[in-house]
Amino acid sequence: MKKLVVTLAAACSIAATAGLADDKIVLGKIPFTLEHSYHQSIVEIFSDYAEKNYGAETIVVDGQASSESSLSAVENLIAQKVDGIALHSPDIGMTATAVEAAHKAGIPIVTTLIYPSTKTAPHIQPKEEFSSFRMGEVAAEQWMTAFPDKPVKVAILNFGGFEQIAKLRTEPFFKGVQSVAPDAELVAMQNGFGSTIKSMEVMLDILQANPDVNIIFGANDDMALGALAATEQLGRGKMKDGAPLTEIIAGVDGGENAMVKVFNPNSSFKLTHGQVRDNGRAEVDTLMAMIEGTIEMDKWLEVQTLSPEFDYWNSSVPAAQKFLEENFGFEKDLQALVDTQR
Repeated sequence: MKKLVVTLAAACSIAATAGLADDKIVLGKIPFTLEHSYHQSIVEIFSDYAEKNYGAETIVVDGQASSESSLSAVENLIAQKVDGIALHSPDIGMTATAVEAAHKAGIPIVTTLIYPSTKTAPHIQPKEEFSSFRMGEVAAEQWMTAFPDKPVKVAILNFGGFEQIAKLRTEPFFKGVQSVAPDAELVAMQNGFGSTIKSMEVMLDILQANPDVNIIFGANDDMALGALAATEQLGRGKMKDGAPLTEIIAGVDGGENAMVKVFNPNSSFKLTHGQVRDNGRAEVDTLMAMIEGTIEMDKWLEVQTLSPEFDYWNSSVPAAQKFLEENFGFEKDLQALVDTQR
């Protein structure tokens, strides 16, 4: 796989090495942040798929979880006259500005997951709300089976005030809980900053104030793992052969670290969902269709993908193994990893 991963400082000086001087197609890929395994994996899939299927090269510029950095990355890629740009950012206003700038330069651009404030370019949309709802439903079912007389108390860690993350993840999750436990109470909704360490700190405070919390949702796996670390620090985070003892935790992304916990019968992290491969491939296919002129670059087109749900009670390790291989380039034995943590 040929791929260039660059910082913003280096992005302006790599045109020659990126192959922009010849006729090879070059795509720019700006992930939200390369700190997260999800975004690392989607970059790998995007780059590999672009080369194998279209002979295209990819320049990857880390968005660094910053609107300013992401917009600067778009501007640098435009200056290099790449053939197309894929952008993932939760900042809907900045994304709209980036789309407008790319179009002004005559460069196709595709966005993903978070709708821009103006719909003027193709967009890849994972339909996460269905799996988020299902996870809330399953979590409530399992808790009420184990503790029918204990009221359901929910705590949620999010990325801050991103409306579409709420619509895709946090709101449907809680609605799923309420579909089973109508009297469920949302006792805390706080920003976990997408970080395992920060989420651990936030969850410790939440649990100190609300020790009766029994269902926890992290809007990505990193935050869910941080919540798990907090519960474990307090002597919680436990199950017995898949039966809840202290709480049930859910996340989003479906990466290796999450799956190992999900299928460990003694860990309270029990649900996740995610999609990497189909999102990355859809980004490439959509960009190439714009470059080849088969779809219009300045017209709204929503390409939907699914985000399959995995949980301890209704999913299998072999299915999760296959998902990890297809989405994260996983080359290990999931069952063996689970067995080491039992």
